[in-house]
Amino acid sequence: MLTATRVTMPGVPEQARVARRWLAGWLGEEHPAHYAAIQLLSEAFGNSVLYALPGGQIELGAELGDQQVRVEVVDAGGGGDPVPGQDPAGDAESGRGLFILDALAKEWGWERLPDTRLRFWFTVGF
Repeated sequence: MLTATRVTMPGVPEQARVARRWLAGWLGEEHPAHYAAIQLLSEAFGNSVLYALPGGQIELGAELGDQQVRVEVVDAGGGGDPVPGQDPAGDAESGRGLFILDALAKEWGWERLPDTRLRFWFTVGF
């Protein structure tokens, strides 16, 4: 059985909390992918706010299947494509998002949409 939900919100840092609550409320606290999915959404949303064109909307989508949760974050696009970099220094304040995705996601990826927006997605198995 597949269920899905979508929401659109302003692409500003203050909305990260709203995005986490949206996914947490939809999944429920007892869902086995709850923690990982919310952590990864937080990383993806933060990257959208940081790297997408300023002032845009961010669309969030989530699908729940029998063995995984798939979450996508669509932003206005911007200056570059998501590329894992070098492991940041131990005292760095940023730069760990894609490393966290590698650790917690079953798989992840991105695609540039025909209208130049960027769709970033990840799955969490359970």
